Amino acid sequence: MSASYSLNPDKFLFRDLHPSILIGMASDRYVGWIGQIYSGDRYTNRITERKHTVGGKSFTEKVLPVDSIQEYFEHFPVLEIDYTFYRLLLDNHGRPTQNYLVLTEYKRYMKDKDLVILKVPQVICARKLRRSGTLVENGDYLNPGVFTKQFYEPAIEILGSNIGGLIFEQEYHPKNDACCSGSDQANHLNRRFISRKIGAMGDLGLQI
Repeated sequence: MSASYSLNPDKFLFRDLHPSILIGMASDRYVGWIGQIYSGDRYTNRITERKHTVGGKSFTEKVLPVDSIQEYFEHFPVLEIDYTFYRLLLDNHGRPTQNYLVLTEYKRYMKDKDLVILKVPQVICARKLRRSGTLVENGDYLNPGVFTKQFYEPAIEILGSNIGGLIFEQEYHPKNDACCSGSDQANHLNRRFISRKIGAMGDLGLQI
């Protein structure tokens, strides 16, 4: 592909896509998208900062307020929400977690036609979890009870028909760790979830 073609936006035509093919982004609220997706003056003095540490190094991430998703959905019909991968919606006592509260806030600014795809929490779809720097077996791996009561049902309660699908993401493993092949996880998922017809959702995605 030539540089002139790849840099020419007039060459990228999506008008003839099948109506069932939706294009969206994996996550949102990026300050770097101001001027492309988001209007800068709309969020003056409303940008927050999050501090992260990766590999012993710290960095600051700037994010837009939740209501910015209104502008996001003016450009895209669907949004993947990945932060649900890191925490259930209800804790072991049935109390709402921070993710539950954030999703509830998202719902406030969504129209009926707006769709989100949620990542299933890793405590459900990961065979091993990292604890204190070590991978340990996950006792709740593909646990239908945890999935239904602490994730699926509260997700439906919050978002209803705005949910377009779920992603069961396979966790990363060292190359020499062959405990969780993609075919194995697909078979486990089919046996424990899809074949049981848990819930009423028709579009379950498996990301390998």
